[in-house]
Amino acid sequence: MHPYQRLIKLSKQIAYLSSITYLLEWDQETYMPSDGIAYRPEQIALLSGLVHQKKTSKAFAKALSSFIDLDTKKIKDSHLTPMQITALQRWCRDYLLAAKIPSSFVKNFAHVTSKAAHAWQIAKRHNDFKLFLPHLQKVISLCRLKADIIGYQEHPYDALLDTYEPEAKTSDLTDLFSKLKLPLKQLLKEISIKDPVENRFLYQLCPKHTQLEFAHLILEKMGFSPSSSRLDCSMHPFCTGLQPKDTRMTVAVNPENILGTISAALHEGGHGLYHMGLPAEYYGTPLAESLSLGIDESQSRFWETLIGQNRHFWQYFFPILQQKLPKQFGLITLDQFYRAIHSIKPHFIRIETDEISYNLHILLRFEIEKQLIEGSLSARDIPEAWNERMRDYLGLDPTLDSQGCLQDIHWSLGMIGYFPTYALGNLYAAQFFFQFTKDQPDWGTQAEQGNLSPIRTWLHTHIHRFGRQYTQKELCQKVTGAALSEKPFLNYLQEKYSTLYQLGS
Repeated sequence: MHPYQRLIKLSKQIAYLSSITYLLEWDQETYMPSDGIAYRPEQIALLSGLVHQKKTSKAFAKALSSFIDLDTKKIKDSHLTPMQITALQRWCRDYLLAAKIPSSFVKNFAHVTSKAAHAWQIAKRHNDFKLFLPHLQKVISLCRLKADIIGYQEHPYDALLDTYEPEAKTSDLTDLFSKLKLPLKQLLKEISIKDPVENRFLYQLCPKHTQLEFAHLILEKMGFSPSSSRLDCSMHPFCTGLQPKDTRMTVAVNPENILGTISAALHEGGHGLYHMGLPAEYYGTPLAESLSLGIDESQSRFWETLIGQNRHFWQYFFPILQQKLPKQFGLITLDQFYRAIHSIKPHFIRIETDEISYNLHILLRFEIEKQLIEGSLSARDIPEAWNERMRDYLGLDPTLDSQGCLQDIHWSLGMIGYFPTYALGNLYAAQFFFQFTKDQPDWGTQAEQGNLSPIRTWLHTHIHRFGRQYTQKELCQKVTGAALSEKPFLNYLQEKYSTLYQLGS
């Protein structure tokens, strides 16, 4: 076997083991009987340990170092193709990062977070942060330790952020997000003095099976097939790409909020198309992995907001919704529905809020996470810090932990450093969408006929198929001809909502 093929074989083994871990996690969130959960942390910890051992094994290091110097990162073989060189550079980065973390830490982290995820579910159900606190304290302690193990130059949060958004710096995000905060708060303020939009008809009782039928229809039009994907229910919506032909998506169905189900289906579908669009021929190598969580999130927000809240999209789908739910929407016009789904009223829940408020939700979490990791905020003080920012940014005062600091699953999973990628996803999505509309000026006409394939094709051609071939900066420049900026996103919001709410008049 050629040494490079040997490296691919070892890497595929890691991918297979990781996919089994993802399957166990998916099962825990969907169909697992509650009494069986006591054993799941041990299973996940065992597999996570095996994955880490293989990532850092002598065999993998030897195979990798035959092509690239692990110290200088210089390529040793002059006969390699550009794609092979890129794969080796990504492998090297991943190996050096994984090699810093002891297997014992990986196992313990998986064990603690699996228990914490179950504790979070109970705490959220009972609206009691204190039930989750001891588990969260352990998770935060381990995340601080992880940052120290990985190492950093400026801020300990950098080390955690880098695992989700490679090369990103806390200082850069702080600067970028500061350019968002005031314009978003100002736009909310301008809209708040306008007459509220009637949207109560969106919150009528809609049977669960009908909501899921409509979600399945949307996913089918997006390009999903039952032979390679599933849609199920969980407490918190998510998407897991187990391998190129097996994508698992979930929604959290609220019988009185069908829009939440629709948004989740579009959001998770965006993730799913990205995972399915990665080059299957490179499966098991970095070239078939998502570039970063920010880019991954750009795909979900692209579909959820820029497409799923677009009038062209609803020109086709609203009559179908009326047919499925005539009592709820039969007498509602498309104009009424379109205005209603753009009702701007800050919401306690991040995944149910409007697209103006959304990034303020993320900024809140980003700021709290930074404080937790640097030690300037104690875990027990999270509810107070959370509610204080909710009042300042969104004018809301949570009275229940489940509508405040217990609403998201991420911290229970140890995913500190993940939330900023949601805001980055919005910025990337808006910048990508601007380019998409220039490249595909007739996309709206196609969407009105139920044809979403031009959208899927453009995203696959310009983003999905490249995997980790480029850095985020390189990809953004390649797709849009410019570096990432907050301006396309703010311009998009200002233009849309100035028209809807007649701002400035």
